[in-house]
Amino acid sequence: MIRAISRPTTWAFLAGIPIAGFCFSMLAWSSFTLSFHHLVGYLSEFDTSSMEQQILATLRAPRVYASLVIGANLAVAGVLMQGLTRNPLASPSVLGINAGAACFMALASVGFGFFVDIPGVLVAALGGVLSGGLVMILGGFFSPRPHPLKLVLAGIAVNALLIGVTRASVILADDMAYSVIYWLSGTVANIGWQQWHQLWPVSVLGLGLAMSIAKPLNLLALGDDVATGLGLNLSRTRILACVAIVLLTASSVAVAGPIGFVGLLIPHIARKLVGSNFLLLIPASALCGAALLVWADGFSRAISFPSETPVGVITALLGTPCFILLAVRSKL
Repeated sequence: MIRAISRPTTWAFLAGIPIAGFCFSMLAWSSFTLSFHHLVGYLSEFDTSSMEQQILATLRAPRVYASLVIGANLAVAGVLMQGLTRNPLASPSVLGINAGAACFMALASVGFGFFVDIPGVLVAALGGVLSGGLVMILGGFFSPRPHPLKLVLAGIAVNALLIGVTRASVILADDMAYSVIYWLSGTVANIGWQQWHQLWPVSVLGLGLAMSIAKPLNLLALGDDVATGLGLNLSRTRILACVAIVLLTASSVAVAGPIGFVGLLIPHIARKLVGSNFLLLIPASALCGAALLVWADGFSRAISFPSETPVGVITALLGTPCFILLAVRSKL
């Protein structure tokens, strides 16, 4: 495996899929005829008089860029959660972080309490921290020998509670119900440059923080006792990993809603390609996650064109059978 991951073809493949997905999603399924020539012109010599390039610049580019970054964010958050808990079923959607962030964002959208006056990323972060912390406490994550099944069951229970609260908030604000429900399905359709500028700084910080703890996560995989014996500060590593997870998940949910299963599915695919070394697994997962979401965004427009299908529906259709397969194979 070590020799396989050193081959340039592996990384060329990992980089090529999101690049191809970028071109595909920028041009596919539009009411206007968009060609590769228009895309090259937009990227190299932008012509303000070209309607096609204006469409690419104002409508397609921010959502495609956001798809790439959100896919990378959720995939890396999944890698960190699986490494932190040593649980193959861990992900932001399974352990309640997505649901908590989405619940608080839904409450803010319908004008509930003080959430209205707080920036969306902070609202999502607060929801993710509270829900994720509750799941870890109920699931016994902080006990000497946490059981992975208990953690997953706690996530399912907290998810159900948060989904109920979210639905109640939508019912109480029926004038905004459709827009909130559509957002809760996970969509990048309405992302513009304003949302993009909210997304990328927090994402860069979260991804950079994730890479900075790659070596400590490799030590943590050896077990707490061995890692401590090798000089690892367990508390510091766990805190930094949790901060990175919250940053990556909250920034994504704040602009696109809860998109599930990316953080569950992608780490397993990347691990098959590059192994379990977090120095390689984190960037490989980021590339795979970006590829999955940008391709899913392109195909989401094809299902009921010219209408939009939320990209979260595509990832759920892909992720649900994979989750069942992983649950069966893990023999929990």
